[in-house]
Amino acid sequence: MLLACLSSSAFAAERNNPIDPWTYQSLLGRGMDVDWCKTRQGMETYDRQIVENFRDMGLSHVRIRVKDDADEQLFSVLDRVIDDCLDCGVIPVLAYQADDMKNQPTQKNIDRVADWWQTVAERYRDKSYRLSFDLVIEVTNALNDKPELLNDIYEQLVSVVRKSNHDRILMISPRLRSDSAYLSDLEIPSDANGYLMAEWHFYASGPSKENPCKLWTSGTAEEKALIQEKIDLALQWQKETGVPTWVGAWMPGNYNEGDTYTVDEQVAFASYMTQSLTDVGIPFAINADSHFYDREQHEWLEDMQPVFMAI
Repeated sequence: MLLACLSSSAFAAERNNPIDPWTYQSLLGRGMDVDWCKTRQGMETYDRQIVENFRDMGLSHVRIRVKDDADEQLFSVLDRVIDDCLDCGVIPVLAYQADDMKNQPTQKNIDRVADWWQTVAERYRDKSYRLSFDLVIEVTNALNDKPELLNDIYEQLVSVVRKSNHDRILMISPRLRSDSAYLSDLEIPSDANGYLMAEWHFYASGPSKENPCKLWTSGTAEEKALIQEKIDLALQWQKETGVPTWVGAWMPGNYNEGDTYTVDEQVAFASYMTQSLTDVGIPFAINADSHFYDREQHEWLEDMQPVFMAI
């Protein structure tokens, strides 16, 4: 049954009721990474109809990726996107790219990210608690071998956001491209306040027929074991810390690296990934909207429907 747009009174009440992380994990369900507020095309083609179409196809959340400065030009689109999502019952997860900091983690660049989050957090302090903040998209580059510095960064960012958003869900992610193997390096920020989740991901640029770390050909036992290993690491960390996790990105095919998987092969991979994560209650977002949806025509891409339906 299609979800109806939620009433403003329902969300008004929700603003006064924080959502605990385990409940939030259960609400996230299946979603998609979107560039509605990141790329020029995404911003220029954005329309509320897109959110309605996503909702009507059963998507529960969107991970809204952002890279621009926190200024009125960004907010002119971001305000609309967040409000449309909340009005239509789609959970918005706001994720910041923070490229400069990842490339050069100087204190100056760290402070710039903290300033960005301070501005954004203050702007949305009164929004529904369904809005969450994913503090850094995919920790990579110069931070890959600096786990202590990464923890210091999260300590600073969480403290800044907590000044205006005491009970909102915040998300931190491990190094090495958000690999669940490095969740164990994370320290819980002192101001987490019990409203914290960890975002991790794998196969974010899809599986590979050659790379042994993310190998998928026909779904052999060994290939499936690679997936289960990453999931098991996340489950173990959840149990040890009491902090729930979710997968912020996985891609059914290698769209950015040759697109060499047939639709049937993508369906097989997507079906296994979806079932494996669903069986253990870990929500996920698919990477990304433009591979499945025509933003200009407001239509789902027909040739990708079998893959989408497998998810």
